[in-house]
Amino acid sequence: MSGVTRYACFGLLLLFVSCGPPPKAAAPALTPQEAGALLHFNNKAQDWLKYVRKQNAACDYSLELPDQSSHPTSIDLDHILMCGGRPSPREYDASVSFAYDASAQKWTISKFRS
Repeated sequence: MSGVTRYACFGLLLLFVSCGPPPKAAAPALTPQEAGALLHFNNKAQDWLKYVRKQNAACDYSLELPDQSSHPTSIDLDHILMCGGRPSPREYDASVSFAYDASAQKWTISKFRS
């Protein structure tokens, strides 16, 4: 092997090693509409809301999402029920955890607690 060929091979090898795998895609922000839809289609969340509304028809979920500029892959929300514009009584309180599923490229509910 000549010196030039050796340096060319070394340069190509160095190029392939330094490139590495592509960076992971950042998780998109979870919108309030998307979060509300996930709660709407979650059986446990809907059953809880039906139960609470039998006690107080003015209750509904209120989701205040945090800043997502750091592209979090999970979001935990506490005290997500409001009754008549005020936080729900303690016995009706609920919380939810959302997680971004990178393989499916969508947000899901990982945990709902009531």
